[in-house]
This record gives sequence, C-alpha cells and structure tokens, in this order.
Amino acid sequence: MFDPKFELLLQFLKENPDRLSSRSKKLHLESDEGIHALHDFYLKSIDSKLQLSKPTTIPDDAVSVILQQCCDFSEEQTERIKVEHQLSMSAENLVGALLERYIAQVLEPCGWVWCAGDFVRAIDFIKYYESTNTWEAVQVKNRDNTENSSSSAIRNGTDIKKWFRTYSKPSQKRSSNTNWENFPEEEFRDQLSEEGFLQFIRDYLS
Repeated sequence: MFDPKFELLLQFLKENPDRLSSRSKKLHLESDEGIHALHDFYLKSIDSKLQLSKPTTIPDDAVSVILQQCCDFSEEQTERIKVEHQLSMSAENLVGALLERYIAQVLEPCGWVWCAGDFVRAIDFIKYYESTNTWEAVQVKNRDNTENSSSSAIRNGTDIKKWFRTYSKPSQKRSSNTNWENFPEEEFRDQLSEEGFLQFIRDYLS
C-alpha cells in the first residue's frame, strides 16, 4: 500500500515519464521493484531530519593569504574565517531544503503534493485537478540567481511555474528583498511569509 501523496506523484510521473530524474538505477517506473524503491526513497526523504552538516572540504590556503595581504587579517583571524565560511556554505545548502518543507506544510493540506526526494525534474510541488484532468506544477528556488541556463532550459515549453524566495541584488524599486508577495499560487500568499519561514527554521532546528 503506497502513501496517497506518492500515488499522485506516481500518476504524474507515469503521464510525464521524462520528469523522472534519478542517478540510481534502482529508482525507475519500469517494474514493481523500481516503483517500490521510489516509494521507499520518497518516504525516507520526508522522514529524514535535516541538520547542519560538518564541513568536509579542504580550505584553500591561497584564500587566507589573499585576505592577510589585502585586508590585513592575522593568521588567527583567517583560520577562524575558514571555519565560518565553511559553516555558512553548509547553512546555505540547508536553506533550500527547509524552504520546501515550510511551503509543503501550507500547500499539502490543500491537495498539493511535495515532490520530496528530488527525483522529479525541475518540479517541487504538483497538484492534480480531477475536473479538468490537468496538472499544475511549481518549482521553488531560494534566490533569483541559483539556477543555471541548462537547468532553466528544462522548463522550456512547459507550464511549470517558477518562484524564488529572495533577490540577490538590492533595488530601490522594491520595498523588500524577499519575493513572498509574488508566490505563484495567490491563495497562499497570506499564509507564507519571511517571518513565518524564519520561525519555521527556528522551530525545526531547535
């Protein structure tokens, strides 16, 4: 017995097989085994507890030398900057995943399905309209500059709606650096906000 939300997700993928994206050969639509593997992966992704990962990459010593020469930082300061930079990068990677979870808690009670597990190409949320036998799809990004041209090309010729949370550059024409007021589904604009998202992060990680 599959999770009801996964059932809808599976229906969408069977109608749009080109949207399945997975590096694992075990996750496919060609057999019951592949579908069960997808279901297990979907549930595991939903149940997984996100946390800040410990940096594993090796810092570039040349960066520290540049900071010491150009900014007059001491060796002790640049050592601290190394650690802080790595932690900041890990935190940034976590924001996108938390953003999807925050939006999911608002959309899913209204019939939307969160495409957990990142195996649906260029789509994060879908909804099926039985009356018209049509699908609606939304892709969310954390910033307006977090997508390259090849990723953007995946949506060409589709009805996938794209939305991003924050602007990467300031502008006098905007009253805010966030983009919640332009969330593609208007009915949720009064339920989603930057304050709500930040509080969600605090509650989730506490």
